[in-house]
Amino acid sequence: MPYVISGSSSNGSLAFNSSNPFYLALNNLSLTSCNSAAINIASPVAVTLHLRGNSTIADNANSSINGAIYAAGNLTISGTGTLQITGNAKHGMNVEGTLTVNSGTIRILDTDSDGIHGSSDLIWNGGTLDIVSAGSDGLDFSGTIAISNGNLTINTITESQRSIKVTGVFTMTGGTLNINVTGDDCKGIKGDADIILSGGTIDMQVVGEGSNGISSDTDVTVNGADITIVSSSLDGKCIKSDGTFHMSSGSIDISHSGNISKGIKAVGNITISSGTIVINSSGDTVVTDNDPAYCTAIKGDANIIITGGNFTITLPTSNHGGKGISCAGNMTISGSNTINIETHGDGATYPASSPTDTYSSSCLRAESNMDILSGNITLSSTGKGGKGIKVGTQTGNTYTGTYTQGNTDGTGPTLTISTTGSQVGSGGGGGWPPGPGGGGSSVKASAKAIKVCGLATINGGTTTVTTAASGAEGLESKTRILINGGQHYFHCYDDCINSKGTITFEGGVTVCFCNGNDAVDSNAGTGGAITIGNGVVFAYTTKGSPEEGFDCDNNNYIRITGTGIGISAGGSQGGGGWPGGGGSGGTISNPAQGYKFYTSSYTFQTGRYYTLSNTNGAGGTNMVTFSFEANCSSSLAFITATGMVSGSTYYVKYGNQAPSNPTTAFHGLYLGGTSSASTQAFSFTAQ
Repeated sequence: MPYVISGSSSNGSLAFNSSNPFYLALNNLSLTSCNSAAINIASPVAVTLHLRGNSTIADNANSSINGAIYAAGNLTISGTGTLQITGNAKHGMNVEGTLTVNSGTIRILDTDSDGIHGSSDLIWNGGTLDIVSAGSDGLDFSGTIAISNGNLTINTITESQRSIKVTGVFTMTGGTLNINVTGDDCKGIKGDADIILSGGTIDMQVVGEGSNGISSDTDVTVNGADITIVSSSLDGKCIKSDGTFHMSSGSIDISHSGNISKGIKAVGNITISSGTIVINSSGDTVVTDNDPAYCTAIKGDANIIITGGNFTITLPTSNHGGKGISCAGNMTISGSNTINIETHGDGATYPASSPTDTYSSSCLRAESNMDILSGNITLSSTGKGGKGIKVGTQTGNTYTGTYTQGNTDGTGPTLTISTTGSQVGSGGGGGWPPGPGGGGSSVKASAKAIKVCGLATINGGTTTVTTAASGAEGLESKTRILINGGQHYFHCYDDCINSKGTITFEGGVTVCFCNGNDAVDSNAGTGGAITIGNGVVFAYTTKGSPEEGFDCDNNNYIRITGTGIGISAGGSQGGGGWPGGGGSGGTISNPAQGYKFYTSSYTFQTGRYYTLSNTNGAGGTNMVTFSFEANCSSSLAFITATGMVSGSTYYVKYGNQAPSNPTTAFHGLYLGGTSSASTQAFSFTAQ
């Protein structure tokens, strides 16, 4: 039976009791009820509500039914008209069955409770929703919500409200959702179950302490939607999952400025395989009971797995100590991805139990292990104590957390890291004993490009690292460093490579240029502290004595176990260190090939190409050619190269041109090709 209702009344209502489905059209109806729902569909039958013209519906605060419009069964809304609702008693609209909206405009001006309350499901296929002000939640459904089209705008202004609250799964495959959250402890979209965003556009503004944008008690999945969230909420989360977070396509653009706020936060694993993520995290760190809490762009309480996607993350100067991507578990980055992270805020000291501690920013942070296997990754930190990559944790003298870069076939990421920040606090440096490049007090934190507590294994890829301040090392491990492959360039003010344990060059090509400390520094204090296997390493410092190209506190600790190439220059024989103030013997135990400690003073000049050869003058075998970015005054050069034989004479000569057709040309290091060098710098007999 079709019904068409028009006209107006300030004290009336419509009640329907039917055992059959029916069609109800509102044609420019103006209806206000004083003691009941303005429209009361009391029987649980399917009803189609068709909108024509502009209709206005309201109830009175004394109404005995919880909704200006009440439907006991399924309700479908269609038409081209506008329905304006005011719910003075409780809800604007209350539907016991499934609510389906296909078209039309619904505008809810004000309600005592929910804008639309549903005991079952909401299916939004089209039309427009505008909830101006809800006394409680905007949309509150005990079933599921599915949005495929239309334009929905919801304003949430009172404390502890939810713009959208759903007990079942929330899905969005199309349409536009505009949400404004201004109250404290509010949620934009709150799901007790999964939130799945496969399409459409979400634009969300969040204001209010402790308020979240998108929040699920289980999982959040983004596989096609375009999401923009701007939040100034203190301790707010723009996207929060108490389960896992997955993203396979779509875009996320987040700007959050509240202190200790998070862009994306998950209790479970975060998995991202594709899509675009842009996050600006400008909130500050808050220290409570000697426990810092940080403003972080992407934070995982478990593991983070990135296999693709494009990331642009910025932490401006206001974000002191903030983290770009951080997890309490393992972080794995592989596949095709582009990651650009900048941190600009300073680190700081704070009172702690023993007795002072520090915090500082980091671009990538994993408290357990980190594997970076591929991708194009650029990390920049300008604030005091800032880190490009930080891996692992320290408990007393126990270090945990490993770092693996690249794959065993030598492939790997293109990794570019720069730090320009100075130290936080005061005290010794990064190694042992206290002093530049050497260990020290817990009240100092230095900028580091890559800081690892456990084993650092570099299997492949291309690395470019620059640092610019005291204590700012390129690659530091508290345990051990093993380089197996790839090409790696370090230009650092402090040590380019530093380890409390051994450093082994088993493969790949590594160039280290230091202008404020040692180029390669091991504090293992044992044989093999620095080991040349089958890798190639060119390390030099322009700082001068007592800093060295290779510093392992005793030249006897160097080992040659393969047929690689090792060139170091700078400093002086028997430079400082531990134990015993360095060693002067310069004799290597059981070397696999010839070598030389060249202890005469010599200045290697920039603009010259130095070739190690088995003959003097022009010609001969080009064993290796190397050039310097700055003049290097050296009283201790170390040389070993493939094919060097103990007792044979070798020549270092120079010219003004790089070798032609080299097999490798990398930051001043040339392997293979033809060298035109002919002027002798010095010669030596291999040990």
